[in-house]
Amino acid sequence: MNGAAELLRFADRMFYRDWWNESTFAGYIRSWNVVVHDWLYTYVYKDCVEHVFRNCRPLATVAVFTVSSVFHELILAFTFRFFYPVMFVQFEFLGLMLMFVTKRLGKNVGNVLLWLVLSIGNGLHLSLYNMEYYARRNCPDIGDSIVDYMVPVSWTCNGISHNPNWTITAPWSLP
Repeated sequence: MNGAAELLRFADRMFYRDWWNESTFAGYIRSWNVVVHDWLYTYVYKDCVEHVFRNCRPLATVAVFTVSSVFHELILAFTFRFFYPVMFVQFEFLGLMLMFVTKRLGKNVGNVLLWLVLSIGNGLHLSLYNMEYYARRNCPDIGDSIVDYMVPVSWTCNGISHNPNWTITAPWSLP
């Protein structure tokens, strides 16, 4: 991103800080995407603290995580053409839990835990979204209603209809 900012002569070239050295999950969230963090802090967190929750910072933090996770899920739902709330659950429950748990750990332990969670979380995302994608492609009886769009197929698929003539098609040309 910094290279693109240089080419486009974008004035603010601070997109991330050294998030890989953070020992708390809160520090990681603040430093891995500075532009998004600044926007969420200015327009969601501060307004929630000042006007909505009246100086209740933990509820404002929950509101920020909710807004962020909803937008992440919307992007993934439109991209994959199905709704599968894995990222929402990880942001809302695991992310908030890690925000409060990693505050009490030492610097080295917190950094190791952060890297462990990032590794497992990314692998879990990749596995679960791939399972849902292929379940939607290969399981029979998937309708076109909004309920079929929202309910995960990988949880209810009892059998896979296998086509022995595999063809590779571009995702945008699927029926």
